[in-house]
Amino acid sequence: MSLRDLTLEELEDLEQELHEKGEKSDYGYYAKLVNVYEEMYKRLIPLVKKDRAMHEYSLKYTKKLLVSYLIKYGTYLKMNNSKDDRVAFSSLTKALRYQKNIPIAYYRLGFLSYKQSDYSQAVRYFQEALNYHKLGDDPSFSLNQQQEFHAHMYLANSALYVASSTYEAMEGLSYSSAKQLPNLALSPFYETLRDNEQFLKNHAFYKISKGHIETCSKDTCEEIAENGKNNTLVVYFNDRENVLFFNGEETIITPGQANMIRHFLLSSNEKNPCTRMTMKDFFGRTGTDGEVKKNTFIKSIERLRTRMKTLSMPDIIYVKQYQGETAYYFNETIPYIVLFRVDDAFANDNVS
Repeated sequence: MSLRDLTLEELEDLEQELHEKGEKSDYGYYAKLVNVYEEMYKRLIPLVKKDRAMHEYSLKYTKKLLVSYLIKYGTYLKMNNSKDDRVAFSSLTKALRYQKNIPIAYYRLGFLSYKQSDYSQAVRYFQEALNYHKLGDDPSFSLNQQQEFHAHMYLANSALYVASSTYEAMEGLSYSSAKQLPNLALSPFYETLRDNEQFLKNHAFYKISKGHIETCSKDTCEEIAENGKNNTLVVYFNDRENVLFFNGEETIITPGQANMIRHFLLSSNEKNPCTRMTMKDFFGRTGTDGEVKKNTFIKSIERLRTRMKTLSMPDIIYVKQYQGETAYYFNETIPYIVLFRVDDAFANDNVS
């Protein structure tokens, strides 16, 4: 049955069903969720026109979920494990059609354009990212300090590439006015570009362990992942997939599971456990009240714990009752290292 044939209540049931079944390795998990949110958003617009007080919150919350999934998981819309830059570009531009003031979306579009050597487009996107970041309209999609600095670096480099290629083209002009150009030495351009490129390469990833945050290169991440210390959990968000490493064993995990593990390691402890409310951004809405269903939350965490046990590692996520809710936390029994691109971080990640 087409989504257009479902009622709004049936769409909400389908959303909950998708979350309760959990992420699978098959095609389209995130695409299905995005499609559901898009259809729900369309249905809510006329309802808001009829009764704003009753439906406006649901419309805003659905829009936020839709935009969030397009940005966070858009790169996985075709395959749950492997990233695809073309799909990511399409997903980010779609997110901006729903909401314009998203610095992180422009930033990632700039990064993708930079990777493709489309430097004039990169200039535009990085400038937009910085402009919207200054406005600070939506803190959840703003840039963190490292990303803001990188945006300036990428913007400078992109502009230098455009300038150097323009001067090179002008030197090849045959008409007389081209001969009036000053004698410009391009070597300073190239030296600056080289130095900036090396800096961005050396600081492309976060390396986070307990009480310590630093940036490092992709090569350093690969070395840590391949030659990890004994009894140390390594969570590596590489450019293709998300992988757990422990004592020489490894397993690929879904993007949602990887984000949950990162959240547990970096943002939880026994005194500050994670509840279905503090982790609701990982589970969508599953209801008009904006709350995550208890069963959905518990099942998702249990699937994550079961997945981690495939590495023959001790259980590092404990459960407790907290303020009348089932809550979970990292028990700090083993050391960890989390590796992920600076460009993939969100403002609410604990990396500042």
